[in-house]
Amino acid sequence: MRGFWPMRRGDVNGRGCNCRFFSVRAILVLVIGLVGCGGDEADTGAGAGQSASATGSGRKTDGADDRAVDALIDRAAKRVQAGDAKTAVELLSQAIGNDAGNARAFVMRADIYARRKQDANALADYSAAIRVEPKTARWLNARGFFLFTRGKRDASLRDLDAAIALDAKYAEAYNNRGLVHVGAQEYDKAIVNFDRAIEADPKYVDAWNNRGFAHFRSGDHDKALADFDQALVCDGDFVMAYNNRALLRMANKDYRRAVADCSSAIERDGDNPRFYQLRRAAYRKLGKSKEALADGERLIWLIKFQQLSRKVAAAPQQAKTYIERAQHLGADGRTGAAMADYQRAITAEPAKAVEAYLARARHWIAAEKWSRALEDCNQALKAGAGHAAWSLRGEVHRGQGDWDQAIADFTKARRFDDVVAETYARRGELHRAAGRKAKATADLKRAAELAPDRFGKTTEKKKP
Repeated sequence: MRGFWPMRRGDVNGRGCNCRFFSVRAILVLVIGLVGCGGDEADTGAGAGQSASATGSGRKTDGADDRAVDALIDRAAKRVQAGDAKTAVELLSQAIGNDAGNARAFVMRADIYARRKQDANALADYSAAIRVEPKTARWLNARGFFLFTRGKRDASLRDLDAAIALDAKYAEAYNNRGLVHVGAQEYDKAIVNFDRAIEADPKYVDAWNNRGFAHFRSGDHDKALADFDQALVCDGDFVMAYNNRALLRMANKDYRRAVADCSSAIERDGDNPRFYQLRRAAYRKLGKSKEALADGERLIWLIKFQQLSRKVAAAPQQAKTYIERAQHLGADGRTGAAMADYQRAITAEPAKAVEAYLARARHWIAAEKWSRALEDCNQALKAGAGHAAWSLRGEVHRGQGDWDQAIADFTKARRFDDVVAETYARRGELHRAAGRKAKATADLKRAAELAPDRFGKTTEKKKP
């Protein structure tokens, strides 16, 4: 799964790779303004982030202590994948405490700090890795890339130049140096660096895409198109090349092909609002208002999803944020994802599990999944829920046609509304059909008391 990390607002995005740890990669993305996204958060929260991985530090270690440090680092990597940055930092800090010469641990922790915008800590850790292994080009590249994302152009170039001096065939360092030049609108210099990156690694999809960007900004649309095409030859699932090629087609007023490219991107990453926004623009140019409206509605949903995902990322130990996102997912029919968030809420704050159980029960009730709803209501009651749980369980029993249990739970919940009135009325009708006149009269009378406008005619009106 690829994530995106905004490098330069509106222009630059970092793309994840399949490396195990930190390998700094970046791509440039041509984007139109995205309403509702703040600052550097241009992409989806579930998976967003700079992916800077190292294949490992240059240190060779042996012994039980070294294996213990490696185990801590491996556990930290798993916690990062699970979105638990706090625990990952704690584990990496333990690793560094046991082995202050482990550059890989410093860089991993630096990357986490960078994502959390703890820039001073990030810079300190990148620098520590370089002090430990000053001849390792990866660490210089990592710090140079970080400095670039923070607008420190000159310092970034110094690190990237140093990385290239250590490894003249380091494709990623050339690519990142190209990004710095693009940021300064020095497109000729950028293209030279992307050329070098491609020479070093002809299948380096990011460099093809980035060079296409530079050609586009330079006004050479033919070369830009050729580079975007080649990026997709290297990786047919590289969604941002589809995005950029769509933008190029929009600039050339080739709206039908722009729609096709956006659709290809959506097939591969359906939760990225950028693609719907761009396709909506293309549909409007084609006069397809119905399709444009549908994409606009999807865009609104995705922007809300992004906002909720950012809240989850900012407070991963709060049940409330997971519940809010679960409700949003459930409304879109994404039951599996919604249920996963409800479970995360329960795990994150067991003391507040009641809220998650009740929220999930409401979801099951809306879906008429009565047995699952009943289970969650019972769990909520065991966890100390009060009237709300009794009320929901009453609705479950009502949905199952168990009128006696439903009324018993509504009574415990002290609930008196039209739903309860209808429950009495339904039970009253059953009593009447079975010949239990007294019970029927009592239930129908109670229904009339609770909802006279609906059920008042079921009992005889008293004469004055």
